[in-house]
Amino acid sequence: MKGFTLLETIVAISVLTIVILGPLAVATTILSNSSFSSNQVIAYNLAEEGVEFVINKRDSLIFKAVYDGRTADDGWNDFKSTMGGSSQCQNASKKCGVNVTNGAVFDCSSGSYPANQTCTLRKNSTTGIYSYAPGDPITIFERRIFVESGGSDEKQVTVTITWREKNGGQRSFTLERYVYNRK
Repeated sequence: MKGFTLLETIVAISVLTIVILGPLAVATTILSNSSFSSNQVIAYNLAEEGVEFVINKRDSLIFKAVYDGRTADDGWNDFKSTMGGSSQCQNASKKCGVNVTNGAVFDCSSGSYPANQTCTLRKNSTTGIYSYAPGDPITIFERRIFVESGGSDEKQVTVTITWREKNGGQRSFTLERYVYNRK
């Protein structure tokens, strides 16, 4: 007898399918995990940038107060009123955004900055800088900053980055740090 029987052909095709689909499934999983890992790194850096913005804002306001002939405590109070007080950054139900490119602190849950903008970050395709510039493409990342109210000489800063993965899963990364009155 020459040739293959139908049964031999079906078995051969099944074996080839398993041999091809096994590594393909592994490769798909690796690529998915790689995308998630990349997004986690970006989220960490965006959260760290938010915390550093708050620390820089504190330092700038304290140094400015001293330079203006006021006390460091006056600068700390300026910081608390800029990042807290009646500000959106101390209201857990609102979304406080900071634009590190121009120093703006705003309530992005109201859609007031820039016009009807949420806290969704945009990325400049030339410089790679994340901001809220209306001309830049929207990213999957949203940054929300919360500065704990109360306390006299310390504030807890919480930055949460949320994003949606390609598979539709919602992810988040939270970074917490304390900032202190520099006396």
